[in-house]
Amino acid sequence: MSLQNLRLLMITGLMVLAASPARAAPDIAALFGSRVKLNPHFSVPLVTGDFDGDGVPDTAYMVTVLPASARNGFAPGVTVLDGVMDGNDTVLGAHGAQTAPAIVQQGGKRKFLLTSHSSVDPAQGVFDSPIWSERPTPLSLAKRGSKAFRDFHAQVPQIRNDILVVGTEAGIDTALYWNGKTYVLFSPNEEP
Repeated sequence: MSLQNLRLLMITGLMVLAASPARAAPDIAALFGSRVKLNPHFSVPLVTGDFDGDGVPDTAYMVTVLPASARNGFAPGVTVLDGVMDGNDTVLGAHGAQTAPAIVQQGGKRKFLLTSHSSVDPAQGVFDSPIWSERPTPLSLAKRGSKAFRDFHAQVPQIRNDILVVGTEAGIDTALYWNGKTYVLFSPNEEP
């Protein structure tokens, strides 16, 4: 190959790369509303799997939820699931959340925010724990059929699809799964 042909090949390759659309972050505000923005401390998307078993990839992000205001609201169709992650009955209401999982199902037709709040300080939640600033992030995907999936399924036969494995400060992994209607967190018994 001549030097001229090599240069032409390199220039053509660079032109193709320049013309290729960059993988852009999704417009989270378009999906969830102006009250929700991507949390910059986490990869985008965090994970992709089929959580509801419909054969269409679902996507999980870590987001920041801004306090409610005249300018900041949720998009239609957003379901806020308070307390799933911590069993606490404190609701998000007008408060914000520094870190929360956001899950998009069915190509954007269904959207869920999983918030957690301390009853003492509504600005604090499960995802404000120091383990969420560590790398790797203590949240991973367990694909249906994987060892982690089988281990959780043996304890909870209702688990049918890909799950999110959520680490805890105690070192006990929990499983966030879709039960056909909503997200449920399974926490195995902690062994002494």
